[in-house]
Amino acid sequence: MPRHFAHPLFCFVLVLGALIGAPAEAQAADAVTVNEYDVFVDPPTAFAFIKLPTGWKFIGKLDAAQLRDLPPGTLTSLLPAEEEATRLAAGSKPAVKRKS
Repeated sequence: MPRHFAHPLFCFVLVLGALIGAPAEAQAADAVTVNEYDVFVDPPTAFAFIKLPTGWKFIGKLDAAQLRDLPPGTLTSLLPAEEEATRLAAGSKPAVKRKS
């Protein structure tokens, strides 16, 4: 391949790779840290999930009594703090990060 064609193509690929990688890095920095074996309960649906080394696994639907008495450390929101504040400002119900 001629140099006058290969050099601009290589530069274009580098810039494209940087642009594609940038949003993923920014999103990862804003994400809530979830440890393996943490339990997440989605309050509107009462669905419970556990974070395994292989990914999230659905473990069942909670009844009303279980939903009221969640153990300490149960995640009820996976939103970063800024998004949670924005959602609250929009009038949604507050979600607790970890039940104490």
